[in-house]
Amino acid sequence: MKILTNSFRKYVYHILGIIFLTEIPALLLITQNLKLWLGYFLGSILSSLNFYFQAKGAESRVGLSPTSAKLSVFKNFYIRYLILVVFVIVCVKFLEVNIFSLLAGLLIAPVIVLIDGILAGKNTQESE
Repeated sequence: MKILTNSFRKYVYHILGIIFLTEIPALLLITQNLKLWLGYFLGSILSSLNFYFQAKGAESRVGLSPTSAKLSVFKNFYIRYLILVVFVIVCVKFLEVNIFSLLAGLLIAPVIVLIDGILAGKNTQESE
């Protein structure tokens, strides 16, 4: 059941767009250190995919009974993070990317959501 508004979808695509905009300055790292850039690039792609599937999961659970919603959230959470952990292990072990840049890329979606929320709160305070 999809009863969420377009504003939710617009917000999700807004955040994903900002995540992909962070790739532009990260391209400067290619010439400096390929493993550093690859770590950030793969981490931010994983972070954006995780954010997208989290949003899609939240949208699909609207209108479910509390018991089935809890079970669905539980399954979705563990499946997403199991895939994330496996991918991180493969990246670090076989691609030998920089683990710190990979972690920075993985944290980009939560950081952007936090900054966007702070800026939105600041804009509403200024308009009042």
